[in-house]
Amino acid sequence: MIILLQIIALGVFILIGMQLFNAGRGNGRLAHEPRKSLPSSTSPAGEAAAALRDLENVRADLRARYPAVFAMLGGYLNDHTVREDGSVEAAVEEMIADWRGRSEEVAREIVKILSENPDEEEVRAIVMAACDVTFEEEGYRNWMTWLLSRFNDV
Repeated sequence: MIILLQIIALGVFILIGMQLFNAGRGNGRLAHEPRKSLPSSTSPAGEAAAALRDLENVRADLRARYPAVFAMLGGYLNDHTVREDGSVEAAVEEMIADWRGRSEEVAREIVKILSENPDEEEVRAIVMAACDVTFEEEGYRNWMTWLLSRFNDV
């Protein structure tokens, strides 16, 4: 979610910069000529809207592919729960304790995630699509491997 907001903010800054640049050089038009509007698909807002639609479609596909992991991560590793529990670590421990009854299902999906997505960026994308917490320092594959070990310890 944070990355999506960063992308939108970057798009806004680029748009402002382009407008300032074009205003300074006159954009090759006379001052009294009417400005032609760009089609919405090529405007920054149109591109952002298309990117958001694409992200939601991909998120839905991932949720269908890994339903237990998405439910688990999304239910416990969100801003509200982390704030309520006091830390990410506390929220993760609560999540693990509550999901122990479904440990086989969760372990199976984590193995599927790790085997189908060999790159760190792919696993990062899945985790970030499922929850609000980031694991940049630990590494997403490392964190998912650690999480798998916690469910295999049952």
